[in-house]
Amino acid sequence: MKHTFFWAMALAVGATLSSCDQIWSARNVPDAVKVKFVESYPTIKRVDWDQKGNLFEAEFKISGRERKALFQEDGTLVSYTEEIEEQYLPKTVATHLQQQFNNYKIEEVHRVQEGNMTSFVVEVEKGTRDYKLRYSEAGELLDKSAYAAPEVQQQAASLLPMKDSGTTVEDLGMADTRWELPAELREVSGISLLSDGTMACVQDEEGKIFVYDLEKEAIAREIPFAGPGDYEGIAIAGENAYIVRSDGTLFEIANFTSEKPTTKVYEASFPATINIEGLAYDQEQNQLLLAPKGHDPKLKMQKAIYAFSLDSRTFLLEPVVNIPLDQVEPPKKGKKKKSEYDVLQPSSLEKHPTDDALYLLDAVNNRLYSMTKDGKLTRTLELDESQLRQAEGLTFDQDGAMYIASEGGKKGKGVILKYTKGIN
Repeated sequence: MKHTFFWAMALAVGATLSSCDQIWSARNVPDAVKVKFVESYPTIKRVDWDQKGNLFEAEFKISGRERKALFQEDGTLVSYTEEIEEQYLPKTVATHLQQQFNNYKIEEVHRVQEGNMTSFVVEVEKGTRDYKLRYSEAGELLDKSAYAAPEVQQQAASLLPMKDSGTTVEDLGMADTRWELPAELREVSGISLLSDGTMACVQDEEGKIFVYDLEKEAIAREIPFAGPGDYEGIAIAGENAYIVRSDGTLFEIANFTSEKPTTKVYEASFPATINIEGLAYDQEQNQLLLAPKGHDPKLKMQKAIYAFSLDSRTFLLEPVVNIPLDQVEPPKKGKKKKSEYDVLQPSSLEKHPTDDALYLLDAVNNRLYSMTKDGKLTRTLELDESQLRQAEGLTFDQDGAMYIASEGGKKGKGVILKYTKGIN
């Protein structure tokens, strides 16, 4: 039987545990499990708990997507499961599905992390036949079981009617330098160049900053700041680093290069459809800019850039930039769009150091955009998928040289590419 309960995050784990002790103990959840969960997911306010033998499973949502964390009685994390989009399946898994289940509809996809092992669970449906498939990262079918699929309400979406944007689509061209990243950064999701020439990186599973030495081509340091989560972007402002999670929650790591950095969490309240992926520092306004991959239905045919003030340490109530979608040139290739908003799905955001323009990466549509501060797209560049499989991170040095980070496939590696002349 599952129990749902709510709590407010306290300033410290000890305080949180104390304030919730009576509620939790009534449900027989061990103290060690409570502590570990609050440490790992400090902003989660709603969780369903279920006891499975001697294990305790927490089910919750981030950015509207299901997550599950399974703990032992001593607080050890056994497994972490997250709902993902079909496009993030390894190519080997996607190929097997196309060959063996081509006429089936994919209902849900989950990524499961158990220690050092990653697997993918895919639920497929065809008429009255429904299966749950479990794959290894290498694309090997580990398990196939029948299950009763819930009814799914179908929603039709039309493609956005586009106007002539007045801009042409160009090719980004070849990079000058290429770095292959270690296994820890295969799923690199954000980068920021530091003043000493090293690269601060985050990936979308571990709550750590990985400082990568471009000269030595190795990780120089790891800086933990939180538990597992869907971390998407990183920005540096002075001595502090800021990480954004996909639900918009910000993690401030003060004096992040010191021996004892401290972390503070700022919880966001964006709609579940937003899914924040881009984060940039706007020094002129002393604020952080946040770019969503998703959309806010209230904005109709626009997407937006949001802001977090570093003066007041609060999220601004209204968007600071609105981007009309009728100026986006429809991509010529790729999968059919599920929604009219999918023509623009930012995966990273950065402000240029010299010309004040904003730059948007779009991993899904394989594009890079430059944009004015009032939301007008000025240039559109196609990315080469052979170089950038899934472009997730973007940063510049002080002279305007551009760095783009891309996730690797199952047999590939994450990479960082340098374009010395930017897009000039």
